[in-house]
Parts: sequence; structure tokens; C-alpha cells
Amino acid sequence: MGNGLEIMLDIQQDEYLPIWRETNETSLEAGIRVQIHSQDEPPYIHQLGFGVSPGFQTFVSCQEQRLTYLPQPWGNCRSSTEQIIPGYDTYSISACRLHCETRVVLQECHCRMVHMPGNADICTPNNIKCVDRALALLQKSSGDSCPCETPCNLTRYGKELSMVKIPSKGSARYLSRKYHKSEDYIRDNFLVLDIFFEALNYETIEQKKAYDVAGLLGDIGGQMGLFIGASILTVLEILDYIYEVIKHRLQRLLKPQKEQKPQPQQKQPPASTVATVNLEDMKAKDGSERGNSEGAYANTILPNHHHHLHLHHSRHTPFEDFAC
Repeated sequence: MGNGLEIMLDIQQDEYLPIWRETNETSLEAGIRVQIHSQDEPPYIHQLGFGVSPGFQTFVSCQEQRLTYLPQPWGNCRSSTEQIIPGYDTYSISACRLHCETRVVLQECHCRMVHMPGNADICTPNNIKCVDRALALLQKSSGDSCPCETPCNLTRYGKELSMVKIPSKGSARYLSRKYHKSEDYIRDNFLVLDIFFEALNYETIEQKKAYDVAGLLGDIGGQMGLFIGASILTVLEILDYIYEVIKHRLQRLLKPQKEQKPQPQQKQPPASTVATVNLEDMKAKDGSERGNSEGAYANTILPNHHHHLHLHHSRHTPFEDFAC
């Protein structure tokens, strides 16, 4: 393939061990098992792998997926900053399961299998029954004995498989001459595996908070504005009022109350009679006096026309007709 990995394998069925009786480790199939995983996690082929059979060319189309989960309290994932499992650079579910299996096998059988990490001795064929019994007990036990949380950052690969039969009649003769094998041997043992990316991009799946702090504040502000017409100024005024009330209460509690001492009564000065004259009374009195004086001298102050009419008939003194 131009944009992937293509390998041709000979599974050599003649080298398979004969089966005398059926056990947990007995394999009845012919072919290989393949797992496509990230470089940061170890393979877990016996549970996560897919099979490829001889006599076929298998095409595997991959799509990278990057998953992001939320830690506590929104999710239940394990952060990469936590303690790493011994023997691995990063945390993964596969590494956690292998670590649990290794610990159980070491406790029961004092050895480890070939694919298990560590420096302990590898189990001999005589210890296979002990290993099977220990792994069976681990599977029957609850998840509390081996809790493997999901990592917060995970990379996985989606797969789509398709197969065609090989070899064709024309290619069987060519392969027979090239590898010095019979055509029947090639049909029973040869397989071709093509692994490639569907597209040179990746898919992101991210877990987000259903309700964050910004959404909570927005909903509170919207409800307050809708039902009571409150705004940010109203909220600040309420907070300021609460602050003043609390401040006043604290001052009353912390500040000691001063004892009120009785003050001596001051001696009042002796009563004295003060004569007061009202301005209006003065004006009224002045007006009455003026009226009396005008009445007494009215005939002498005002001009006397009657006396002018009778000047020729009577004699008067020079001051009788004077008027001012």
C-alpha cells in the first residue's frame, strides 16, 4: 500500500503444538492476532486484538480518535499527574490490568509470565496450572481488587476490516517458485496484512461540563432580571447594605457600652419681670396721638376757604388766613 503498512506472513502451522486435551490455553484457530494501539500503552492482545486468518489479504482502515475526560467531581478519570504504575512511563488501562495480573501471579506462584513486566523469574510449564488458577480468581473477584480508572487523555484507533482471498491462480505459481513452497502450503500458511489510515486527520471527543460557573451566574442574573428587575447595581447595593448592617452589629458587640452618669441640675436664674413693648403697639399709639393733634389744629393748619369768601365783610388778624 502506498500510505500504510503491508506485511506478508507465514504462520507455519506445522510448528503448532499438538493438542492432546482441551485446556484454558488450548488454541484451536490458525492465524495471528493483531492489536493497533498507542505507543504510550502496552499491548493487551488476548482481549483487545483482532484475528487475521491465513489464505486471505486483510485490509485494516484506521481512524485516530483522541478522547478527553473530566476529572473529579465532574467525571471519574485518572489524571496523568498522579502516580505512574511501576514499569510504565504513562498510565493506561492496559498497564493497570497487566500490573494487577503480575501482582496476583507473583503472590500465588512466585513467578511471572513472559508478557508480564518485572524482573521476577519466568514461570515454567510446571507452573501453568498455578498461573491459570490465579488469573481465574482475579477475573471472578470484584473490581475493588484491581480498580483501573479511565485515563483523562486517551488515544484509540477505530478499525474497519475487509478481506480478499489469496493467492490467485497466477500468483500461487509465482510464490511457489519464489519461496520454494508448494501451492497448498502457501494457501494454508500465507497471509497478507495491510494497515493504513483512512484519512490523515484525527477525531476529537471531549467531555465537557454540563453546567459550569459562568452558566450558573448567567441563569441567576437572568432570573433576577426577569422576575424582580434586578441588575448588577441592585446586587451591589444589597451587598453594601448587608455589609453596613454587619459592620454596625459588630461595632455594637465589640465596643463596650459607656455607663451613663447622672448630670447635676443647673440652677436657673431668678425670675425677673421684663417689660416689653411691641412694635405694633408703638405704631398704633403713635397713630392715635397724631389723630388727636390733627383734630385739635385742623382749622388752623388747613387752608380756610370760608374765611377767604368773607374777607370783605369782616376783619381778621393777619394770622387767621395763613395756612401751611
